[in-house]
Amino acid sequence: MSKRFSIVATDLKTANEIVARFHRHSDPVGVAMRQVIATNRTTGDIIGTGILGRPVSLILDDGLTLEVSRTATDGTEHACSAILGALAREAQRLTLSGNHVHRLTTYTRASESGASLRAAGWRLDVKHHSRFVLNGLAVERKIVPIQPKSWSNPSRPRPIRAPGEPRLRWIKLLPPALTEEGAFAMGEAAASAGALIDSNPFSYPIDHGNRRTTVVFEGDNLWELWREGYGVGPRQISA
Repeated sequence: MSKRFSIVATDLKTANEIVARFHRHSDPVGVAMRQVIATNRTTGDIIGTGILGRPVSLILDDGLTLEVSRTATDGTEHACSAILGALAREAQRLTLSGNHVHRLTTYTRASESGASLRAAGWRLDVKHHSRFVLNGLAVERKIVPIQPKSWSNPSRPRPIRAPGEPRLRWIKLLPPALTEEGAFAMGEAAASAGALIDSNPFSYPIDHGNRRTTVVFEGDNLWELWREGYGVGPRQISA
């Protein structure tokens, strides 16, 4: 608990209004599970807010994962990290279909440093953003931000918006993920995610100058698939 800030629960309407005040580029969130508001303990001024909801990605929406949909502050130092910590505590009080929340995910713009996320114990989802370039006899890893896409689908329609700036995905594992029971739960979630990608496998491009090779991965290592958001174990190589 921060000595400088007071962070308490709020309603979605209030949280969206604060986001609009501090981050005019962000659209309002339509559905959420928890929202918090941060104020300066000395002055009582509102300095930020955070919104926690279900992941927009079907693969990440596995019954164990929640997404930090929005954070917005007035620029007060350490306020964003404090809000992220409060949302993580809120997530640990929730259950999804009887399951504890095991991990959190969120996205930043490529131009943002992610310093507040790192300070709050998050890590960049490196494997999700890995691309490989052939350099002589070696293959070098490059971290490439992902261009935003529409998550709209027939079962969960979403508004179609302009793509905007490329994004980076971040992950935070919560204490339930680090237990033996949590490992079994994550395996079950991975199996469900694997079923989703069997018909649409992920791939990694490897650049060879003016030629590109694509390594296709299948979801046979379910733990890795769930944890990192992609399957490992090369199935085929196509030019």
